[in-house]
Order: sequence, then structure tokens, then C-alpha cells
Amino acid sequence: MATSAPIKSQKTELFWASAPTTATRAVAMKSFSGLGGARDQIDTSNLDNATDRTFVSGLGSPSPVSVAFNVHADELSHTALMALKDSGAEVSWGIYSSHTSTAPTAIGSVMQSVTTRASAIFQGYVSDVNIDVGENDIWKGTITIQRTGAVTWKLATS
Repeated sequence: MATSAPIKSQKTELFWASAPTTATRAVAMKSFSGLGGARDQIDTSNLDNATDRTFVSGLGSPSPVSVAFNVHADELSHTALMALKDSGAEVSWGIYSSHTSTAPTAIGSVMQSVTTRASAIFQGYVSDVNIDVGENDIWKGTITIQRTGAVTWKLATS
């Protein structure tokens, strides 16, 4: 049985569809979390139940995606991310592995998978940009992207 290697986080990149055929890379990203989301429970219990309630699976509830980053002066992608929060625009996002440096593309304002890179592609809007400034430190930020729908996962790299 073949054993595959884990996906390393170094050089993982975040892109968004900034125009119908343009993918913009977010610079100095540090971490991503929140690509999950539990399904709702629909209660199917009735008076015939004697011990426990019964449920069926409902709709998924997309979790917000938190993206930590180091704030850079004069960085256009940081300015663009703040403008996305102000606009409330829903855009296509893609997180791409470091298996190759092949840049992803957007087609019809939707991020595309890359044959040689693992990816997670989703729709969402920037709901918050938070900047933290501490003593003897650098400016650090967190972007919160509220997902609207499912994540399309591609874990194969060939």
C-alpha cells in the first residue's frame, strides 16, 4: 500500500478573484482556519420515541474562515482586502498548496484548481479585518471571510 506525504504549509498561498479573469495573491499570510462547518440537525422525534430524540441531517452551516497575516506598509493586496470588507462583495477564494509555484487563474470570476497543487476553493465575503498592534512587535492582522456555500477540495497533485 502506497503512503502519501502530508501537505506542508510552507509557501501555501491565498488568492481571490479580483476580476473575471484575474487572481490576486494575498501577501504575508500566516495561517488559515475555519474551512469546516457542522450540519444542522432536523428533529424527527415524535410521541413514539421513548428514550432519545431522532434527527436527520440538515444544511451545512459554513464556518467563517480566519486568515492571520503580517501587515505590510504600501502592500496593495492588504489595501484591496480592506476595500473588500467595505464593499461587502462576495468573491471566489482559493487556498493553494506549495507543491508547485504554478499560479492559479480565475475564469468568470471563479478561482480554478491547479493540476499540480492541492486546493480549497470557496465563495465568501470579507466580514472583518482586525489589526493588532502590540509593544515591541509588528502589526498583525486577521481577515475574517464568511463562507457562503461549500468548499471544493482538490487534494490530488497530479
